[in-house]
Formats: sequence, structure tokens, C-alpha cells
Amino acid sequence: MIRFQRSGRIARGKDLQATEWSKEVTAYLNSKFSDANLQVFSQRFGDIDTLAWQADFDSLASLDNYQRSINGDEGFWERLGKSTEFFVEGSFFDTVFETL
Repeated sequence: MIRFQRSGRIARGKDLQATEWSKEVTAYLNSKFSDANLQVFSQRFGDIDTLAWQADFDSLASLDNYQRSINGDEGFWERLGKSTEFFVEGSFFDTVFETL
């Protein structure tokens, strides 16, 4: 199993907007692409202004197909464009995990 995680830090004073946007984009992606059950989380300890999305895949190829589908979706890009002021620029970090 492969787990993909993308995390980013919320900009100062944008907690509510970032949280609402993250729920909206997660619901949108789950309605369009049933390959994965994307979930969004907020960090409770440490950098508590961090949101993280996670989704599980059967293989790296499945993750690659999912990312290609998202990257070709205009609705996703429209929603992404609305988020630029909600997050700290350069704070996004992607991680791919593999079960042992």
C-alpha cells in the first residue's frame, strides 16, 4: 500500500478560510475521482496551523494515475487558484509512504 500526504501551513489570520477551502476541495476531489478516499486533517500538536491531505493507493502507478487525473481537471485548478492567500508560500510538502 502507498500513502500520499501533502501538507501546508495556514497563513496568519486565514484559519477559517483555509479550513473551509480544504474541506471544499477534498469533497470535490472525492466526488470526481473515486480511486482514493482523500481525507484532510489538521495538526493538533507542534505546528497547529498545518493542514494535511492523505490518500491510500494500491501502488505507485495508481498514485501516478490519480495525480495525472487531478492535474488535468479544470475544476481542481479553479479551486486551487482560490487558495493562494490561505497558505504560507513555499510551505507545502509532499510525502509518499509505503507499508512494510
